[in-house]
Amino acid sequence: MNRFIPSDRMTSIRMPPISAIMNRIAQLRSEGRKIYSMAQAVPWYSPPAPAIAKLASSLNDMSLHRYSPDPGYPSAKLAVTEDFRKRRSIDLDPTDELHLTCGASQAYLSALLTATSAGDAVAVLEPYYFDHVFAIRFSNLGLCSIPMIEEDDDWKIPLDELERVLKEVSVLTLVNPGNPTGKVIKDSDMKKIVEMTEDSGTFLILDETYERFVFTGDTWHPWQKEHPRHVMTIGSFSKSLGMPGWRIGYLFGAADLLKQAIKVQDSVVICPPSPSQFLLEAALLEEDGISRMSEGVKRRLELCRNALNGNSSLSWRKAGGAFFTLASYESSMTSQEAAMHILDEYGIGSIPGSAFGPAGEGHLRISFGCLSDEDVEPAMEILSEITFPE
Repeated sequence: MNRFIPSDRMTSIRMPPISAIMNRIAQLRSEGRKIYSMAQAVPWYSPPAPAIAKLASSLNDMSLHRYSPDPGYPSAKLAVTEDFRKRRSIDLDPTDELHLTCGASQAYLSALLTATSAGDAVAVLEPYYFDHVFAIRFSNLGLCSIPMIEEDDDWKIPLDELERVLKEVSVLTLVNPGNPTGKVIKDSDMKKIVEMTEDSGTFLILDETYERFVFTGDTWHPWQKEHPRHVMTIGSFSKSLGMPGWRIGYLFGAADLLKQAIKVQDSVVICPPSPSQFLLEAALLEEDGISRMSEGVKRRLELCRNALNGNSSLSWRKAGGAFFTLASYESSMTSQEAAMHILDEYGIGSIPGSAFGPAGEGHLRISFGCLSDEDVEPAMEILSEITFPE
């Protein structure tokens, strides 16, 4: 009998059906097909050119090639906290209340393990971001998935059900703006959720990877006036600064919590990449370039909404930000079949809604933030024409 087999912890986790879509996209392109990928959330832009040039001129600086301090270079942390203060009215102590991380996913693991003990449960809103669910299950934690209500072409948070569930879990994870839905949580709802989690003794982990792409005006954050210690916030510069390959993100929260969270970072990645921190500092100085990125995302959102509003088979669901809409479709096909259908027949790549939990079935995640200036209008024209078999 072979005793050397993978653990139940790992084999019980099913990878989402994304690899099949991406492999099919690669195959069709190798055959000469023009494919418009609206699948993975890969921005069409790069970091601002002056920031890249500044980094390139610094490549002989030996500190680029060495470990940084575990939480990041003080100058890079200061640049981030100054940006938060000026742009968001969030005052942080860069020494004790902020870590730079290897992206938001690593930041989430640090926050999650800091906020939970063995046997605890974590709540997420569904459709959920599957990497969060992976981290919860890898950590042998219980999962409580709360389906959002699909109503009036929108996704609504069931606050009464959420309040009930908070009594049973140690952590609530919120993604705002949402992945895969693009939903922006109203300021009034966010304030209620912060109060509810504090009253129930529940940690709140806010994933704000897409916080620069909020187009509803709902930008309240609980740390703008006070520093509620039960709230930890994670984020990434992958989309906001066009740096996905550089793997740089952040975690901020109460100093005593971050003192524990750094243990996770040290054991998993040691420190955030040094060259990424140099590029981050330079990129944050390019405010005009960053604004153009955000304006480009908003334009793509509007074009996608117009395309789907003109389609009787594939329907827009309200997105107030981020790179996505989780569009519903009219067909008996599973979402995996529907995604393959529009890829093979129309050359449009998307992600099956089932990747984001049962509430995502019957939907496709359309990522409008991937398309280049040359591709965006032709892709939207095709999107408006998609139909499904009876």
